[in-house]
Amino acid sequence: MIRNFISNRLSGVSNSNGISDDRGLSLPEVLIAIGLSGLLALGCTQLAMASFSSANYTQSVAITSLNTGNLNRLVTNDVEKSDGFIVSSTNVATQSTFACSTATLSTGNSIRPLFTVTNTDGSAFGYEVRTTGNDGALWRISCPSQGVSNGPSQQLRSSLPVSTSSTWDTSVMCAHFPAGGNLTAVACEKDSLLNAIATNPGILITVPASVSGTKVNEQAQIIVAGRNIT
Repeated sequence: MIRNFISNRLSGVSNSNGISDDRGLSLPEVLIAIGLSGLLALGCTQLAMASFSSANYTQSVAITSLNTGNLNRLVTNDVEKSDGFIVSSTNVATQSTFACSTATLSTGNSIRPLFTVTNTDGSAFGYEVRTTGNDGALWRISCPSQGVSNGPSQQLRSSLPVSTSSTWDTSVMCAHFPAGGNLTAVACEKDSLLNAIATNPGILITVPASVSGTKVNEQAQIIVAGRNIT
């Protein structure tokens, strides 16, 4: 419409007397045309930005759901198949997450073991917090059985509190499942294999929310994992 208006004005349009008007565009007409064009361009830009924002939000939700579901699946599966678990104390100067070995931690306590699940074949999976710079990350560590690896180490969550944060002090609790009662969580005995299924049927793990100001923004996640009683 605007283009036809300008084209007609430039080429000349006959007036009511049949005489061609060759005056061209006046300044007000040019300003009106530019203003209308700007409004149309602004509308298109806003639509494009809204589309991009919607796509980014959808992608963020999908990634968060995938991370949350993957972490829940790994923890619950490991605990379900285990014959016991070890919850680590805060004094981890010479203790690694591996149930089958020990290692001196690097300077600054950059690794903090949380808990380890053990299996009847001698293999184990450990969960620990590693600090790189100002960023804490949750890792799942595979402890081989009889020297045979049973899977690679995996980083499960990043942008978390660092390993020295007190947030991790109560992140792993022992869960009780009373018949006809509510789920309860109590402090676990530390640094000991808890394999009596009657008194230690499972654990409750709280993964804290992402640290403020990081690129990843995930809420705190609570995982209840029970051992297979049968």
